[in-house]
Amino acid sequence: MDQYGDDSKRKPSKGSVLTEEQKKAHHIASEKKRRENIRSEFDKIVSLTPTLSESENRSELNILTKSADYICDLKQENHRLIELCRSKGIPVPPELLYTGPASDGSDITK
Repeated sequence: MDQYGDDSKRKPSKGSVLTEEQKKAHHIASEKKRRENIRSEFDKIVSLTPTLSESENRSELNILTKSADYICDLKQENHRLIELCRSKGIPVPPELLYTGPASDGSDITK
């Protein structure tokens, strides 16, 4: 009986066939790919946020701060436009109403 509690012969997993050098190389390549994907998504955020430019400080904090500010501005503009429509008797489809998290952070559990 083996360590898993049965008599069957188990094939070694694919991971156990790799040498330590191969595992390390795979880990390095995976980490590089992860960082490239994150940078690509930050580039996308910069291109979608009008208050960010390609030439200014590209720190992640700056990108996230300005993007969050821009999203808050969009939410306020959306609310203003919905109220304007309602005041003029124009029906507003439910999919145009913001139903996401509260902007004051009260929806975040601690």
